[in-house]
Amino acid sequence: MALVIGVTGISGSGKSRLCSLLAEGLQQKLTIICQDSFYKGCGHTDPEVYNFDDLESLDLESILLAIHNCKNQQQPNEIPVYDHSQHKRVGYRNLAPTKVVLVEGHMMFQDPAIRDAVDYLLYVDTDMDIAVVRRLKRDIAERGRNVDEVTGRYMRHVRQAALKTINIRNKADFIIPNNQSFTNAANLLRQYIDNLITEKGT
Repeated sequence: MALVIGVTGISGSGKSRLCSLLAEGLQQKLTIICQDSFYKGCGHTDPEVYNFDDLESLDLESILLAIHNCKNQQQPNEIPVYDHSQHKRVGYRNLAPTKVVLVEGHMMFQDPAIRDAVDYLLYVDTDMDIAVVRRLKRDIAERGRNVDEVTGRYMRHVRQAALKTINIRNKADFIIPNNQSFTNAANLLRQYIDNLITEKGT
């Protein structure tokens, strides 16, 4: 069986960066699944008002199935391909089996079944004000949004989702502080994962 590790934290906390650091050096041993692949889509609702930061916006059943298939290395393991520009699912891709799978997302671990489905849960702990600044810079640089769009969405939806995600902190197996840098912590975690792989014989 594969080792499945959840990675969570509020939006802008550095989850994706942590996953990238953990993947370094593990080569073909590790796969990353992102929550963003499992949005249902907003249908006919205006995407500017649709709440993408509510648990109901996710296909939780498909997430659980993907985690189960990853853990048991079952094939085929089809992961949705979600187009954020069209706000809908446009196809599927097959996820090849690996020894370790990181499941990353800022709100899906609010669901108890998804928390129970992973072997370990990592929480990236970042102050909300720092995370907001990081999200603002990212959305402007990478997603072409302006300050009003980012702050408006934050106040309408993202802040409430963050407050719910913070409650997951005390349910995590590992807490990774990230107000400054977590490179050293990521290196130690990567070594720990290697040791777990050896011990489990996966």
